[in-house]
Amino acid sequence: KSQKGGRTVDYQVFEMLGDSRFAQQEAEEGQAYMERVFRRVFGSSQEEDGEQITEHVYELMRSRFVSCSFQERTLDMEFVVRQWELNPMGNLHGGILVTAVDMACGILTRFYRQTKAVSTVHLSVDFLRPIKCGETFIVRAKLNKSGRRIAFLTAEVFLKKDGRTAATASGTFV
Repeated sequence: KSQKGGRTVDYQVFEMLGDSRFAQQEAEEGQAYMERVFRRVFGSSQEEDGEQITEHVYELMRSRFVSCSFQERTLDMEFVVRQWELNPMGNLHGGILVTAVDMACGILTRFYRQTKAVSTVHLSVDFLRPIKCGETFIVRAKLNKSGRRIAFLTAEVFLKKDGRTAATASGTFV
């Protein structure tokens, strides 16, 4: 199935972080390195024209890279609610919101772990307000602590138009 203007996240970048092209350069600050990697991860997804074949929900969701902070260990991703993502009450389906949180936390964990694959061990989401069709929301993932095998993250979901918090989350990733 094709999706007009579909966006994808290039998870293969995380396989290449050890290559000289994607490794942190000697004089490159952490923030610049983090932005360079995330722009590449989301690079192919920023195209507005053309059709792409989509097979995964994360492609259909058309996420966008917004910003990141190396110092604060955060990643912001943006999503626009589309008709197919609605529940019977006409709001964003909770499972789609959880998927957005899982994506942001997983991508941030991959960056700091310098690995292709991470697994979600636990993810808890509190839904605070509905999000309507056409609204844009931002997921801000934050890496709070990372040990040798396990990482602890929190996330906030807020509306782009007014900054109101729509959900909060915490998760554990390995």
